[in-house]
Amino acid sequence: MTASAEPRATLNAAWTDTLAHVPTLLLTWLCAIVVYVVTVLIGFVITLVFGAVGDGSESAELIGAFVSSFAQLPFLIVQNLIGVMFTAIPAVFYAKGQVVSFSDAYALLMKRLGRYVLAGVLYSVVATVGFVLCVVPGIAVVTVLPIYVNKVFTTDDDVITCFTSSFSAAFGSQKGWGFVGIQALSIVLAIVTCGFCLVGLIVYVPVVTFFLQKYIVVNGLVRRAAA
Repeated sequence: MTASAEPRATLNAAWTDTLAHVPTLLLTWLCAIVVYVVTVLIGFVITLVFGAVGDGSESAELIGAFVSSFAQLPFLIVQNLIGVMFTAIPAVFYAKGQVVSFSDAYALLMKRLGRYVLAGVLYSVVATVGFVLCVVPGIAVVTVLPIYVNKVFTTDDDVITCFTSSFSAAFGSQKGWGFVGIQALSIVLAIVTCGFCLVGLIVYVPVVTFFLQKYIVVNGLVRRAAA
C-alpha cells in the first residue's frame, strides 16, 4: 500500500494508513513492553542484591539505587527510541509513500542510531530546562516534537537545525499555528473522550499521530531532503 494521494489531511485517510501499519505498530508495542519489563527487573534485582548484602542499611540501598539507575540507563535509552518510532513510522511513511514494515523500522533506526540518540538527548535537555525555567517554553518544546521527529528521520539536516527549524515551522506561519491548534485540540479530546478508556487511547493515539504527520507534510511544514 502507498500513502494516500489525498491532498488534505483527514481522519479517514489517517485511519486507513494506521490500519495498514497495524502489524508494525503491534510489534513495536511488544518491543516496548519487553524492554520495559527487562528494565524494571534489572532495577529490582540490583536493588534486592545490594539490600541483602548490606543487611538493608541505608548506605547499601543508596548504592543499590545508584548502580540500578546506571545499569538501567541503556535500556531507558532504548525505550525512548522505541517510543519515538511511533511518530517516526508515519513520518517515514509519508516521506517515502510506502508502508513501513517492522523490519524497515528496525533497519531505519539502526542506520543512523547515533543521530537519533543525539537528537533525543538534545530534545530532553532543552525540554527539561524549558519546564524548569518556565512552563511555557517547555510546552513549546513538546508542541514541536512531531515536526522535529519528522525532520530528524526524513532529512539530512543536523539535529540542531532540525530542532530550531521546527519552531519556525510551528510558530512562523498560519499553517504552523493551525498544526499547533489541532495538536492542542487532539490532546483535549484524548483527555475528554479517552481519558478513562485505555482501549480508546490505543486506537486514538496512532490515528492522531498519522493525521498530524500528514498535516505536517501536505502543508509544507517539513522539507524532505532525504528519504
